[in-house]
Amino acid sequence: MRRPPLLGLPVVAVDPGSPAHDAGIAPGDLVRAVDGVPISDLLDFQFRTADGARTLTVVRGGADLELRVAFEAGEDAGLEFGEELADGIHSCVNKCVFCFIHQMPRGMRRSLYVMDDDFRLSFTHGNYVTLTNLTPEEFDRILEQRLSPLYVSVHATDPDLRGRLLGKKEPAPILPALRTLAEHRIDVNAQVVLCPGLNDGAALRRTVHELAELHPGASGLRCGVQSVAVVPVGLTRFRERLPKLEAADAAYAAAMLREVTRWGVALARRIGTRFVWLSDEWYNLAAKPVPSARHYEDFPQYEDGVGTIRSFLDAARRVERRLPPEAAAPVTGSVITARLAAPVVSSFVDRLNAVEGVSLQTLVVTNRFFGDTINVAGLMTGQDILATLCEHPGPGPVYLPSICVKDGDIFLDDMTVGGLASATGRRIIIVDITPASLAQAVGLL
Repeated sequence: MRRPPLLGLPVVAVDPGSPAHDAGIAPGDLVRAVDGVPISDLLDFQFRTADGARTLTVVRGGADLELRVAFEAGEDAGLEFGEELADGIHSCVNKCVFCFIHQMPRGMRRSLYVMDDDFRLSFTHGNYVTLTNLTPEEFDRILEQRLSPLYVSVHATDPDLRGRLLGKKEPAPILPALRTLAEHRIDVNAQVVLCPGLNDGAALRRTVHELAELHPGASGLRCGVQSVAVVPVGLTRFRERLPKLEAADAAYAAAMLREVTRWGVALARRIGTRFVWLSDEWYNLAAKPVPSARHYEDFPQYEDGVGTIRSFLDAARRVERRLPPEAAAPVTGSVITARLAAPVVSSFVDRLNAVEGVSLQTLVVTNRFFGDTINVAGLMTGQDILATLCEHPGPGPVYLPSICVKDGDIFLDDMTVGGLASATGRRIIIVDITPASLAQAVGLL
């Protein structure tokens, strides 16, 4: 598989008096190799400089310089890079039947259409990868540098079914790769995007069972598949010329809750962990309360939306105990949320309103842009938030979850926070999606 040519890691700052400074490295240089070995990213650089002094190949003004950097093992060389990846994001060539990017309209900014399948971003940021876009050299590098844990999109362990789900013409086996990772002491957190009628039923039971056999509690190895998250397929209104898929409904979700809960109890007895968890959307679909924190153990799949509502509820209780009986100054405003989090956010806002002098309204945004089956805050657009604010005007600032804007300013549809403020005539305040952040933003903590 071809990769873009290596350009190097751009140096944007050098600590004064650091080993890199003493060696003559300067901002604007490109670090391209360590001891003659080309580096493709920050992880590679850190791995190859972990034992101390190295000779760096630095590009300056189009010429290569060999600079010896003297430092001890574990010591920081003193370099700050402007990019993590010297060769760009490794893209995905799969055509997954459920791919969200294929379900987006045309005309949005180019970065939204980038389909990454980069093992480095899996290790550093928890992005899910299929492992089907790796070169043999890259897989060997994972083993050599022991990049653990990785987050792997499995979807099905049946090779033929997995191939169909990934839009490939050939089988896409995953178990051999997972076994090799486990044998090299690399942990994996797995994901299943559940498509009703495709990888559910017997296929899902097989997937969970075979993945559980790679858990250390079953395999006897030190590492392996540590957890599985099952998330429902997300379908937008832009599924043109794409495979026909069905969304889960309330009855389907309720049945899934019963079955996966039963599996979790049995697995906990056998391998010491529930191992398989359902994302919060399933509980919302089934109109069921989320389990206690104990159910989620150490929240291994939190970034995949498993246990986020429970975490919010428990954090809200802790914040509520710290609220004053009266606000120091009158508090008004609108708190924006999406449908998935609406019940817990509304409940917490009600508790804030119990403080004397506080009058906040909760506004639930319907996702007209992607379709009302999309119910998470991270996919709210500026135009939908604007429509909601116009339909429900009110005094005071608008409190907006940070997850729906890029760099604190740009929505998915390219509307800016400033544009939203101008259109509504209201101050927009970006807050993290935690009870404490909201309570602090309105001046109650």
